[in-house]
Amino acid sequence: MPKITTENVFGADNQQETSIEFFYYSGFCVGEFSCSILKLSNRKSKNGGIYYTPDVTISNADLSLLKEVNSRVAAGRGVISRIKGGFNLSIRGKQKVKKILKFFTRFPPIAGDIAQTKLFILRKALSILESQKGNYRRSIITQKQIEECRELLKELKKTAQPFKVFAQRIFNSEAIGHFLAGVLDAEGSVGIKNNGSKFQPFVAVAMKDRKIVELFRNFLGLGHIHVRPKENIYHFESGSKSAVLQILYLFSEVYPVRLPKMKLRMDRLRRILNDYTPKSQRYVGTMI
Repeated sequence: MPKITTENVFGADNQQETSIEFFYYSGFCVGEFSCSILKLSNRKSKNGGIYYTPDVTISNADLSLLKEVNSRVAAGRGVISRIKGGFNLSIRGKQKVKKILKFFTRFPPIAGDIAQTKLFILRKALSILESQKGNYRRSIITQKQIEECRELLKELKKTAQPFKVFAQRIFNSEAIGHFLAGVLDAEGSVGIKNNGSKFQPFVAVAMKDRKIVELFRNFLGLGHIHVRPKENIYHFESGSKSAVLQILYLFSEVYPVRLPKMKLRMDRLRRILNDYTPKSQRYVGTMI
């Protein structure tokens, strides 16, 4: 698998770290990232030894945006690999993962018990791994603790049920706006669909992290949420012309999205809605 190294990209330490716009990357990551404690074979061992290492993987189809995320979130320490339909940004190893945790300490997810539980477990595992520093052999207790962290992450992925509740601590509207722009890029969709014989625009966000979807609706003050129980997914959607135009303006001009594909779809939908009249049916059935 070809790999694209980005070690020389300027990291967040060399940027304006305090910029509130960096909450965009927090929002994007909570929609796209997975956290693991990998159990790998130690090639240097003569008796089949293993070792544990933390890993954060962020996936997306847009290479340029993924490079930008690597720069801002992981200080350029990640490695990008090509996968079917897109790319994986892998931040693997204790020192690299400490970089991304440092970012999330400064710009934490504003909402999302699932995302914050992942980070909580990752921090706990990293602390355990760091505590054995200088010891050649891993104790049975340490190994048991790491395996417990691994099981917690597996269970979280399987059930989407966080074991810890996190109170919202950031209420700055600008920070929330940028955070939700990142969420929209990662997990959102915009377009036009058929509603009987009528033309209906929509903006939607679907995630398993209930509090993020609720934050989206509460921040906008419009739209509705329904649950897809079989998939354990919370689905926010707004479908009126005026509401959709309001959302498109907000995430184009005030808290702009950064994914080129999303920008293009939003621009096309705005032009269609501004040109559309009730007598015209030329856009019915058109998907953006």
